[in-house]
Amino acid sequence: MIATASHVDDDLAPSADRRIAVAAHEIRTPLGGILALADLLLAEDLSEAARGHAAALKTAAEHLFGVASTLLGASAPQPRRELDFAVFLARVAPALSARAALKGLAFAATLDPRLPESALADEGALRQIVENLADNALRVTDRGRIELALEWAAEDEASVTLRIVVRDTGPGLGQRPERLFEPFVQGEGAPGGAGLGLSLVATLARDMGGGAAAANRPEGGAEVIATARLDRVTPAPPPLCGLRRVLVAEDNAVNQRVLGTLLEHFGLVFDIAPDGEAAVAAVATGRYDLVLMDATMPKMDGLDATRTIRALPAPLGHIRIVGVTARAFAEEIAAFRAAGVDDVVTKPISVGDLWSAIGAGAEQAEG
Repeated sequence: MIATASHVDDDLAPSADRRIAVAAHEIRTPLGGILALADLLLAEDLSEAARGHAAALKTAAEHLFGVASTLLGASAPQPRRELDFAVFLARVAPALSARAALKGLAFAATLDPRLPESALADEGALRQIVENLADNALRVTDRGRIELALEWAAEDEASVTLRIVVRDTGPGLGQRPERLFEPFVQGEGAPGGAGLGLSLVATLARDMGGGAAAANRPEGGAEVIATARLDRVTPAPPPLCGLRRVLVAEDNAVNQRVLGTLLEHFGLVFDIAPDGEAAVAAVATGRYDLVLMDATMPKMDGLDATRTIRALPAPLGHIRIVGVTARAFAEEIAAFRAAGVDDVVTKPISVGDLWSAIGAGAEQAEG
């Protein structure tokens, strides 16, 4: 995968400072809109070719969003949600197969039948692992094939250990493959790289209770493995029976449409408030059981609107409020919670995260 390891001078290694985090934060906002539009586009009646282009667009934007999230450093960990392994493989494999074809390489993607159908996982982190492993393999392999495998490693009553393996027929790893997981270390056969890909893989794997390893293959080439310990899925009861009406406080037309589409999918009735002042006035009518509150809005932002609602007399001031925000810094999410929201869902909106937040609201309404 990477021929031999070589260090970059420590004085030249870039520092992860606040400016990088701010830039990553700003990048996330338009990417959230791109992801939302890609989802809406995929819901349309498209030709097979157009659907493939839209799916590839979404996959690329999701990868960039994950990279930006990783650069933030101070951002809150992404929640785990149910991940179907077969669906995940079907999402990541086509783009890798296309890249391999451009170099005249064969590509294969396999799923171990011993794996359960699904598990709880941070899909963005797993995608970053797959794409970084594959990127290294594709950059140094000039002939032969690339293989991506999702394999079973171990399991118990509560969890399953997933192995993500990429094998190639490139020049191999050299004499000290373990150094390739250090920051700013790259191989002589990896032109154009910053030496961060495998370091990121190791960090993400450790965060998921696993690790990373690399070895030369006896028949030639390399094998790089990342493991992740994932919790099993436990069935949850339907969460929506206690809700009557939801208020969506959101000024962005695209986000209004995305949230509205999801709420309609959940079978919920909703109204839109285009700014914070309108949201407070709507809550004061007593018609709502739950508020989805955007952080940044005209006239009154979501934090001030939340504080104003909390100051309303009971039971109006006790309404459940879920913050919806593209702001990823931990301190910004903490400030939203301090303003009085009960939960925070980050953009781009995850169906699973929104479902969980709405489910908690339904339980509150029933109580």
